[in-house]
Amino acid sequence: MTENEIYNLVISSHHPQINSVLVWEKGEITAECYFNGFNAESRHNIKSVVKSFLAAAIGIAQDEGLLNIDDRISKYLPEFAEQRDLKHRLISIRHLLTMSSGIFWQGGVHYHCPMMDAMQRSKNWIDYIADCQIQSQPGTLHNYKEFDVILLSAILGTVTGDAFDYINEKIFTPLEITNARWIKSPDGVYYSPALDEKLESVSAMKARDMLKLGQLFLQDGGWNGRQIISKEYIDLAVSPSPQNKNYGFLWWLGEGWYGCRGFGGQSVTVFPSQSKIVVTQATAISRPLHYEDIIFAV
Repeated sequence: MTENEIYNLVISSHHPQINSVLVWEKGEITAECYFNGFNAESRHNIKSVVKSFLAAAIGIAQDEGLLNIDDRISKYLPEFAEQRDLKHRLISIRHLLTMSSGIFWQGGVHYHCPMMDAMQRSKNWIDYIADCQIQSQPGTLHNYKEFDVILLSAILGTVTGDAFDYINEKIFTPLEITNARWIKSPDGVYYSPALDEKLESVSAMKARDMLKLGQLFLQDGGWNGRQIISKEYIDLAVSPSPQNKNYGFLWWLGEGWYGCRGFGGQSVTVFPSQSKIVVTQATAISRPLHYEDIIFAV
């Protein structure tokens, strides 16, 4: 689809919140469309697309022998070794990656989550999460929640010394991505996607920067002749989990595609058989909007 056709499609579909649509095919950008004053240099809050970057970093840490995704999280987080709940000892890193820890979660409405608000008011995020009830047997049910990803960030920080510095060194720098340092909790945990809008500049990227994560996975973890992540881990990350056939390791999956999704229309969608990647960015509003009609049309 040409850029003019994409412009017409976005306008005719009545999606005024869309700010960018980028299409990459077989090694080159074939279309790059911007709206609402955005351009190729504009940075956009990528919201929960950050989760997929974190999943990539966990893979690198495993490749380097810093952790194993089948390790119990109590090995790295003392709060989960205190037997506040006997099921804590069953939670593995893999369960966090697949959003199946079993920890109680109530997501709230329109991205406003009372549980996140309460956690952010606490002085110790990990302690707060460890006090939450285990609602289901770890590894049995998929429940999309921020807590699992926060625990992953805490584990990455424990094994590397600084989670953001590690991601910056292992992913952002080799891929030539510039990203502001993420917000750190009072107990030293980096996190970014679900924070309030006053922190809009956090995890802000260009559309072309988002594209690079899709390229990295499509290229089996290779980048400019260097293996950034093992192919074995990437294959696991974009394979259906037992708890949800449409979810891997913080990556969404569908028929013929896998991708990252962030609230309000931030997305990276990889079509492996077509060697194609589509990136969208959009202004998030109070209700969650999705732009699959654009993604799968271009």
